[in-house]
Amino acid sequence: MIKTTSLRGVSVLSLVAMLSGCGVFWGDEAYFRNREGDYQKADKIEPLKVPEGMKSEKLGERYPIPPVTESEFDDIAQTESAEVPRPQPLATNLMQENVKIQRLADERWILMNVSPGEVWPRVRAFLNENNVDVASADIGRGLIDSHWLQFKSDLSTSDRYRVQIDQGVQPETSEIHVLHQSVQGDSPSGDLAWPSASSSSEREAWLMDELAAALARDETIGGTSLLAQAIGGDAKSALVVEQNEPVMKIRLSEARAKATLFHSMREDGFSIYDSQPDDGVYYLHYEPVEPESDGWFSGWFSSDKELVAKSPYSLAQLLTVVPKGDAFAKAPLSNRKAEQKFPNAPGYLLFMQGEADNYTVRLRDPYGKRLDARKSRDLLTLLRKNLI
Repeated sequence: MIKTTSLRGVSVLSLVAMLSGCGVFWGDEAYFRNREGDYQKADKIEPLKVPEGMKSEKLGERYPIPPVTESEFDDIAQTESAEVPRPQPLATNLMQENVKIQRLADERWILMNVSPGEVWPRVRAFLNENNVDVASADIGRGLIDSHWLQFKSDLSTSDRYRVQIDQGVQPETSEIHVLHQSVQGDSPSGDLAWPSASSSSEREAWLMDELAAALARDETIGGTSLLAQAIGGDAKSALVVEQNEPVMKIRLSEARAKATLFHSMREDGFSIYDSQPDDGVYYLHYEPVEPESDGWFSGWFSSDKELVAKSPYSLAQLLTVVPKGDAFAKAPLSNRKAEQKFPNAPGYLLFMQGEADNYTVRLRDPYGKRLDARKSRDLLTLLRKNLI
């Protein structure tokens, strides 16, 4: 009995010692203390200074904080209801190949479904592995210029390349453009301006094909560059609100903006009744696409069908009642039942207005009146996710 009591006493003393010892590890003065507020006590240090007479690239912030802007229609959900907005759907091209070459007329570029921060080091690694010496690199503008080189098959010319890395049309995508320049004889001794178009489309295509193949073959080379995250600014398309109306912004050339919109207007239930591309006006039909059945009989029948839609009115007729000028910008909300001229017109009108690299896309009813904000947001979101 005495022996049992002594053992219990030893156990209690050991437990007390263990609990008191926890103070060494936990608490404000302990080894494993809470450090979540330590950043507030950090001291500021002077930025790195480059000695006089030496050049330096602009590095920018390593961890940039993006500005808070009213985009992606956030304010619509905030002002109209307390409903949490659904996340924006992934672009359809994000579910396809990770690397592919896009073409529009004489223009070619590589599309990658990764951010410029991942593309930049991989392009640099490709150039190094292929002994293409880099003359200059401007990470802020996404530009990499090579030194002059000579092809073994043609020693009569000197050639160089400029690789441009941009943000893509969709978020978290990148575009790689290649520009080739060629001169007769030896490389010029002084600075030479870059041409607006490649000197040789064949040699431009050669480097682009080799680069695309290398990027597709090995997705692990190069890592990620924190400094290259801000290349090209935002994506080349965005959903914003102007004068309380949802709109889509497109930062592309006129030809490409119209081409990518034309592609989008034939996807996910959209089709085109009529159009006046020169004026940037399109008369659209929309019918929600039913999800394909996964049943046993679904494989017996073809699900490929082209959506054919007809309207009793032409685009030219409907444009006669569309408001003009300031009245268009301040158009009232749609009330199709109240329209006396061209009654019960189906579909929607899409307007692309602006200038190169700054187009605004609006979706209206067939009479040019504003749609319900939520309806407009949903339809523009569908159109945007199919831009390429």
